[in-house]
Amino acid sequence: MAFKCLLVCLVLSISVNNVCSDVSLDDVFDVFELTTKVFNFISKSWEVADDMENRIGNENTPLVWYTKKKERKILNYFGQITHLVQVTQKETNDIRTMMLVSLKKLESMPDVLLNGIQINELLESVRSLENDFMTMEEYKYEENGKNEKTPTYTSYTLEKFADAMLTYSAGSPHKQMAKIHSFIVPQWEGFKFHTHGGIFNVLKNTLENSDALCDQKQSLQQLIFNLYKTLHLSQLKGFSVMQYSWMLLQTYGKGNFTFERTKQLQYFEKKITEQLDALKSSIISASNIYWRCDPAKHIKDTTYLEVTQLLQGYIENEADMNVEQSCMKDCGYYEVAEHKSCFKDQFCAKQRVCNGRILNCQYIDSDMRICQSTFGSNRRYDYIAYERGRTLGDSSVECKGTTSMVDSWWNFLIWHCSYCFCICDSNDAVSDRYFSLKPSLSDIKENKVITGIRFIKVKQMFHLQAQEGVLGPRGTIHESTRQWIEVPGFEFSFKNKTLKDGVDYHKLTYEARTIDIDSVLAPENTVVTGVKFRKIGSHLNIEVRVTLFDFITGKLIEPELKSYWIGNENTELSANPRTVIDISNSNLPIKSTTPSELDMSSNKYLTFTHSSIDYDVAQTTLPFIDMQTVAPYPGVPLSGLGIYFKGTKGFGGFIGASIFTYDLSNDINSKLFPIETV
Repeated sequence: MAFKCLLVCLVLSISVNNVCSDVSLDDVFDVFELTTKVFNFISKSWEVADDMENRIGNENTPLVWYTKKKERKILNYFGQITHLVQVTQKETNDIRTMMLVSLKKLESMPDVLLNGIQINELLESVRSLENDFMTMEEYKYEENGKNEKTPTYTSYTLEKFADAMLTYSAGSPHKQMAKIHSFIVPQWEGFKFHTHGGIFNVLKNTLENSDALCDQKQSLQQLIFNLYKTLHLSQLKGFSVMQYSWMLLQTYGKGNFTFERTKQLQYFEKKITEQLDALKSSIISASNIYWRCDPAKHIKDTTYLEVTQLLQGYIENEADMNVEQSCMKDCGYYEVAEHKSCFKDQFCAKQRVCNGRILNCQYIDSDMRICQSTFGSNRRYDYIAYERGRTLGDSSVECKGTTSMVDSWWNFLIWHCSYCFCICDSNDAVSDRYFSLKPSLSDIKENKVITGIRFIKVKQMFHLQAQEGVLGPRGTIHESTRQWIEVPGFEFSFKNKTLKDGVDYHKLTYEARTIDIDSVLAPENTVVTGVKFRKIGSHLNIEVRVTLFDFITGKLIEPELKSYWIGNENTELSANPRTVIDISNSNLPIKSTTPSELDMSSNKYLTFTHSSIDYDVAQTTLPFIDMQTVAPYPGVPLSGLGIYFKGTKGFGGFIGASIFTYDLSNDINSKLFPIETV
């Protein structure tokens, strides 16, 4: 378990790259485009270093002048590389601080000593390459635009640095890059097999089906991919430092390094290809599902929402359910009834009447003590204590509302007028039971795709709200463009007579209160660009809009023509029928002391119902709705969306929205960054 924590901290420590907020979208690169651009600048720099004409001056011109001129051109190109790196990666200081803090917390754990040393070695290699790159960044040359001479380091200092970078000591860039490679692509080292299948496989095997992913804000596949990008960037920095070191030494007349630079390029290409193969083999079997675990504390209207007053426990005397005020029948007779009168203003006059159907009545006991809930509550009762000992709800707490002693009576000494426990199917206008059927669509004209999803409630209407962002090359999302798509405002209400039930919204009723549990996956070469609920019979069913796109360019392909909706239209009567998730007679999920268990399987359905009669007086509608934001960071296009259920046995659970981050397994290959000879 401690090793799991260590792996999580490693990923957190050297995790994802981000973009600076003060650069335009045109300046933002992913690590693959950055690699191509860095190699382009290295190639231009070698053209300067290889230019023999600048080695020759006239008899009156010192050779050192030409040397310094070439040195400045080379270091100016390196300065442009550092700028590209800065706008691609997250601030280096923040990453380094996170690494050191994480390691300090974990280094004393005895049972992770062996693996901890190995991972510390990996972090040390990353840190060493970062430090070498930062040191060389100090030597970059930039024109100040004022025709003034910019102070520079002496050629002696630069030469000594270059010499140090090209040695084969334990801390040299070459050695550190080789060590990182051994963690990604395992090799025998003496009697020790590094990381038992590579760091990506260790990460996958450790975190899959583990609660350790709950705080990551990424799918497991996305997490592995972002770890690779971080390690690749560190190696790219080490490669750049070595190349520029050879350039400087060649400029200072220390030799021609064509063979060395070519061999290093071939080595780099070979190792990166091997690493991409290792990455792909891990990602193929890594889950791309992202959902939200239970929060540390459940807070109504912050972490979860409730459907209210749909079906609710209700006390009614049989005399009040017929116009004759007769007690000739019994409670079981009233399977479907209505409130007809209030006999002699008894308890019926002291409580909120059921303005709708009264269902499934049963006799429990004649006399009772009823704790009515406080005014304005969605509940009718906090508890009911019957004379013969049975208690519905929790009577151990002090009644905060009104306590009433309620006794059945005899009519004409012949008929017993019993108080029945029933279920109220109310038509009250204050009930939160409406689901929007309006789609939440990304702006495909602006090349925007869905990047997140969440449940929200506006007035009494529940919405599936999507987040959008601009899609870039190779599955990148420009973070500064991510925003939540507006949902209809207060005017979008069941009270608005221009809106229709079943067309614009769905009203939950006793007959139509089922939601389908599904994962809707986009076909290959498409991404999600919209989401909505629809009605299939009496079921609420999720539907997803998908659009064709080009992974390398990130461009949607004729989005207005080639976007379409997909979903699962199966019902209980289909050839592949849906199965039910039964939550009847359940307690409130927020009272569970164990974490919810996830049911992400498709082709199921769940019916909104009342809570347990014994535990909660059937006062609450279950399941609850998880409203936590499901939006991975960093942003990523999506391969699917879903509605899932999570809960524990005996508790009503939650429904929530899940996403599937774009499946990268088919797109990982060396074409991600074509490398030209330098």
